[in-house]
Amino acid sequence: MNRTRIVLAGPAPDAEPTYLILDELGSVVGRGILPVQEASALTPMRNVLVIPGIDVLIRWAPIKAASEAQARAAALALLEDQLSSATGAHVALGQAEADGHRLVAVVASARMQAWLDYAALHGITPDLVIPDCLALPEPPDDPDGTPVIITAAFGALTAVRGRRLAFTGEPDLAAAVVGDRPAQALTGTALERALADMAVSPVTNLLQGAFDPDRREPLGRRDLRRPAILAAALLASPLILWGAQAGTDHMRARQAEARAEAKVAALLPAGEVVTDPAVQAQAQLDALSLTAGGGASGLAAQLFAAVEPMDQVQIESLIIMPDGAARAALSHAAYSDGEGLAQALQAAGLTVRVEGSREEGGRVISDLILGAR
Repeated sequence: MNRTRIVLAGPAPDAEPTYLILDELGSVVGRGILPVQEASALTPMRNVLVIPGIDVLIRWAPIKAASEAQARAAALALLEDQLSSATGAHVALGQAEADGHRLVAVVASARMQAWLDYAALHGITPDLVIPDCLALPEPPDDPDGTPVIITAAFGALTAVRGRRLAFTGEPDLAAAVVGDRPAQALTGTALERALADMAVSPVTNLLQGAFDPDRREPLGRRDLRRPAILAAALLASPLILWGAQAGTDHMRARQAEARAEAKVAALLPAGEVVTDPAVQAQAQLDALSLTAGGGASGLAAQLFAAVEPMDQVQIESLIIMPDGAARAALSHAAYSDGEGLAQALQAAGLTVRVEGSREEGGRVISDLILGAR
């Protein structure tokens, strides 16, 4: 019997995960809590690990590349300014949509490895890893054409899914981002049905690139030919080897330059010529932030992700302004915390301008402008 185990990771490494077991028809035939155990204690079946979406930055971007490795590199370059650090970032992609956009999911490699270790601690090796907000279905438009939002509670957080929109945050923040748009909350059997459908047709799998268990392929004759030639050259003359290496390095450098220019050209509108790659790529990234899953939702998600690990800091209000910036009121313990708070938000990739501070109810409220040019 082909069964699937969907494991819902807890919000912290010490939290026990819950699970659902689906039969070959997608019906739930078992559920419970997964304790720490050896893999041999579990019945072998396909494993799907659902991790908190708050750990993952999700965007949609127009990406064209000759290979998946190049596509992931291009996606990381596009989103670099939205990350606190691109070093150690792991990128996973969805399939290309009709207009060339692809889903891009970015998570810290160390965090990704921590979730895999967490799964192993509970006896499973995932075949699929996906953030909870992408485990929800992409909703259809309302009959009047208004985009609908799907939400679901995962522990104390709320996952949000819309048209080219997916993030996980605190309920108040999720409600602020959803605003007046029609929303449907999935609970109980409806949520389980959505998870079962996701297990069959996931929009992406974070097990890509360095985390793809099938990335290694056996060596063939073509793979062995170049080492054999180089070994013969080494035996014949060190000068031949040095010349061959210099020529190879020069060719690879030329190819890398051509690929970089091609990636920038692929992002530009039809007919626009590459003149200043850095400036033109930045302009397209700014437009992408507003139109392809960024803008208000992306700014709110970045703010929540930055504030979440800060003790004694709370979001009192968040107002999205017409120019794409946001006005936020953050509550903290003392006036002396204000400068450190602004620096922490800037380190998380947010543009911050402090408008002022005031005292209310024994706490300090700092008014900030986020994302202003």
